[in-house]
Amino acid sequence: MFQLLGVFKAIIYGIVFYRTFQHTPVELSLILLSATLVISGFWRNLYSYSRPKVNIITLGLDLVLVFLFSLVSGSGSFDKLIFVYLIEGVAILPPKGWVIYSFVTVADYIGTSLLYDFQHIGYFEPPGLAELLLYALIILLVWGERRQREQRLDYKRMAEELRYTNLQLVDSMKWSDQLAAEAERQRISGEIHDSLGHDLTGLILTLEAGKRLMNTDPKAAGGYWDKSLDMARTAMQSVRELVAGKEPELQFELDSYLTNMAKQVLEASGLQVEIEMPATIPGFSVQEQFNLYRILQEAITNTLKYARAQKARIIIKTEPDAIIFSYFDDGIGTAEIEYGTGIKGMMTRMSAMGGTIHFASAPGKGFCIEGRIDKRGIGS
Repeated sequence: MFQLLGVFKAIIYGIVFYRTFQHTPVELSLILLSATLVISGFWRNLYSYSRPKVNIITLGLDLVLVFLFSLVSGSGSFDKLIFVYLIEGVAILPPKGWVIYSFVTVADYIGTSLLYDFQHIGYFEPPGLAELLLYALIILLVWGERRQREQRLDYKRMAEELRYTNLQLVDSMKWSDQLAAEAERQRISGEIHDSLGHDLTGLILTLEAGKRLMNTDPKAAGGYWDKSLDMARTAMQSVRELVAGKEPELQFELDSYLTNMAKQVLEASGLQVEIEMPATIPGFSVQEQFNLYRILQEAITNTLKYARAQKARIIIKTEPDAIIFSYFDDGIGTAEIEYGTGIKGMMTRMSAMGGTIHFASAPGKGFCIEGRIDKRGIGS
């Protein structure tokens, strides 16, 4: 369209200048105005109308120049130039800009025509109906082409946005798959560390106890080795359940599992684990009980591995708005708590339940864990 507009403008400029120089004495002012009109009029064509500032400045300058041109022209054909500028304004200016420019162009046309007619014939001679209809038809055609161009650009923009959205969706799906795989990897890693790690720790301690008694009391040592076999079988069963992706049993009861774990720990290592908790915890789901069990299991495992403790204590209390638990051992303690895989796993499980957990220790003061789970976070 813009190439056709440039050709059309060149033809109109040629006709106007031809008629003007036929009926007007050649003067320097006329030559300068004509040259300036050509430069200003075709300056925006050099950029294929792609620079909005150049379009606005040159179109405004053209209206001023054509007004001055009408004052020195001996031909009334200058109105064709105004018509060309009106067409260009409709075709290339922004949505609101072309409407304003159209009114300014019409005002410029009326003003220049009045001055020229009164100067040369003494009265205003309006254009004929056929000429006005032709002008209107051409402008409507140009406006229609503009609308089609805008729609094409909108379709192109929407297609680009859709393509970009599809790319984002594909990337999101890839990230979702990666995140799901990472979450599953972390879940398996946590289960291996919490469940299998606890079983293997107990197995090692039981085997060591049996080894110490092997020479002095072979019968007692055999008892420890029998327990080691049971622990090995339990560890193997844990591996099978982990591979099968088995979830905690629907009838998981925290108090019974903790009591059973405390009994096994006592038999395997001699560590006494005292448990103080209510028989039931209202609003505490199976998964949440299982998470808390894993947290306390990891706490006992760490005590067995590092603390050299004789006793440990688990306290679970319920309050109207929260569940509070604590764990203490009387081991050697530590001056600096290392946030390894086990402790990070506890924090992850607490975060999943919307709770908080804190760790404290000092040399010779044992190890302490305190946690709080707000009931509004349970089940979320």
